[in-house]
Amino acid sequence: MTATIQDVLAKIDVEKTIKRTLDLANIESPTGFEGECAEAYARMMEEVGMRVKLQEVEPGRLNAVGVLPGKGGGPSLMFNGHLDTSFSPREPAEILKAISPVYRLEPPWAYREGDWLYGMGVFNMKGALAAYVSAVEALQNAGVELKGDIMIAGVVGEIEKTQVDQYRGAQYRGYGTGTAYLVTHGGVTDFAILGEPTGLRLMLTHFGSVWAKMYLKGQMVHTAHSSGVTNLILRMNRVLNVLEEWIPKYQERFSYQGVKPTVNIGSIEGGWPWRCSRTPWFCNLYVDLRYPPPYSAVDVKEALEEMLNEVEKRYGFKPMLDIYVSDAWATVPEESAVVKAIDEGHKAVFGTPAERVVFSWSSDANVLTRNGVVAVNYGPSGGPGKEMRGTLYIPNLIACTKVYTVASMNLCNMDRKKVKQRFTITYGE
Repeated sequence: MTATIQDVLAKIDVEKTIKRTLDLANIESPTGFEGECAEAYARMMEEVGMRVKLQEVEPGRLNAVGVLPGKGGGPSLMFNGHLDTSFSPREPAEILKAISPVYRLEPPWAYREGDWLYGMGVFNMKGALAAYVSAVEALQNAGVELKGDIMIAGVVGEIEKTQVDQYRGAQYRGYGTGTAYLVTHGGVTDFAILGEPTGLRLMLTHFGSVWAKMYLKGQMVHTAHSSGVTNLILRMNRVLNVLEEWIPKYQERFSYQGVKPTVNIGSIEGGWPWRCSRTPWFCNLYVDLRYPPPYSAVDVKEALEEMLNEVEKRYGFKPMLDIYVSDAWATVPEESAVVKAIDEGHKAVFGTPAERVVFSWSSDANVLTRNGVVAVNYGPSGGPGKEMRGTLYIPNLIACTKVYTVASMNLCNMDRKKVKQRFTITYGE
């Protein structure tokens, strides 16, 4: 007898899903130090009957990859999620408090209070990693046979971080490092779902990002002899004035479906704080600019050059420009089979198709789509009034697990020859 959707959903183990989330979140895994979490996640996948392997991306950094083989003829589906967290739970207290008021300053870092889970990583995105495993477990326990394979990939280095200047090492190697390794070493499927915290909304498109360094160099002179010497920090302030005027124009030009791209002045460095008796011989300004389809990072660079030309026109100098992140956007058409599968899953749980949303943050969907894996984002997050870092609403987590389960049943039992379609990525207006 074939299991019904309700039969399968009844096999979802709520308490195990909660425990998996907390167990993963109580393992420290800031970017660059994901190895222990990967090994724990591999064991979770083995426990639900998946074939598991660990990919060493670099020493101490492992992707955990599990496969539930299908019987053939159906499309394959990947559940992809990052193991790394934005910060370590051992960061100084003042940093943790600035990020979220719910972070604990000593272990256990993750904890439960009523219908809520709290702690670093439960929101982004260890809850989704737990939901993937629980969905596969429910399918297995209900005796469901799928035509297509299911793959789960817990990857390193997704968090938006990168090496720049003196900031070097594994802890700065994010921005798709793990998924880029995954898809070039056998970790490919037809479709993918990423459980980034979208609040149970379906994200077909997210923005790309450009990180730009604008910098000035000059003389270092003792302050006793600095009369007439240009102070580069004051000079960079003029750049900031022009940049602030320019941002609304940039946002208007690069808006997408009513969403304006974020522009964030992320950092400024100049001179030596331990040598204030010297004029600053350098000043660096670091800016994060988001951009949507169909533009390219080169378009953003060109727009920045135009802004810097205005600085030169007004003040007679022009900072040098260096692009050190060029992370692409992702977009998937409505008619894609994975979109339809999530809609069917959402409808089975909530009675309606999933709401659409566009965010300016990045995800590994861009890496996947550019390697032939059609990928969208749909995941759990906080509940009403608590969309903040470190919070996860348990009813949302379980509802998401149900959606993943139904979507898997739907998509992996389609005819692969019928759902595979031409998928192109087009740049240019």
